[in-house]
Amino acid sequence: MDSKEVYEKVKALIAEKLEIDPSKISIDASFRKDLGADSLDTYELVYAIEEELGVSIPDEKANEFETVKDAVDFLATQL
Repeated sequence: MDSKEVYEKVKALIAEKLEIDPSKISIDASFRKDLGADSLDTYELVYAIEEELGVSIPDEKANEFETVKDAVDFLATQL
């Protein structure tokens, strides 16, 4: 799975979990500043990504995700 495919899957999950129009989610969007995610939203999103993509994201790594790109870059190396 390439980065573009990972991005599309992550974008769909973000839209679903945060109830945001997918067109408002860019690769450079900040989870907290741009998408309004709080720590609970972020935790639920990481869990959904793990379930959907069949990967494990260590908590310390998940805490480093500031932008959608951070998450996509990490996931692309895991798939």
